Amino acid sequence: ERWDEAVKKFIETILTSGRQRRFRVSFETFAKRIAELGMVNSLAQTVLKLTQPGVPDTYQGTEVWDFSLVDPDNRRAVDYAHRREMLPLTGTPSELLNQWHDGRIKLAVVQRLLQFRRNHPRLFGEGSYEPLSADGEQSDHCIAYQRKIEDETMLVVVPRLTARLGFPPVGVCWADTHLTLPDGPKQWRNLLTGMVIASQAELPLSEVLADWPVAVLVVE
Repeated sequence: ERWDEAVKKFIETILTSGRQRRFRVSFETFAKRIAELGMVNSLAQTVLKLTQPGVPDTYQGTEVWDFSLVDPDNRRAVDYAHRREMLPLTGTPSELLNQWHDGRIKLAVVQRLLQFRRNHPRLFGEGSYEPLSADGEQSDHCIAYQRKIEDETMLVVVPRLTARLGFPPVGVCWADTHLTLPDGPKQWRNLLTGMVIASQAELPLSEVLADWPVAVLVVE
């Protein structure tokens, strides 16, 4: 009981105004940074899960941000009505990114990639998996691979270790980093944003990730 009371008093003290508020200010700054990094990691993991070989497993309710810990916390009822209200998704890619707290950006990734999987079963069921290496200043911060079968090609690019890139990790932060493509020049369309990119033998990540931190490209 003494321990419980001490913990309660500690929490009350650090959350009150006055000198003790220094902790709250410091913590809020730290929490904001962790949330930004977590958002990018979540999008990257979602893209990887839905595009790599195998069958993706999406836990009901995690189509948007979910802050469950472990069982039974993650067994709470799913608010399907709220998710239905979020569909159809509206807003430009930049609006979804700027308003990432509401979870629509993750829902957009899940929706668009599941639709693509449904419409291209052979690509995901039988297509090859070819890892791609990046070159340039930020080459260690990129995961990229290609899925391919006959005339269907999909190129996936997501960031890693993004604390060193800034938030959001898009555009000029990628400097001269680029992918060398095995099949020569192509015109690509980003399934997640609609952006069209023409590539030669090299594909600059500052263009691929110009407006969103993740990209799934298909040949136009």
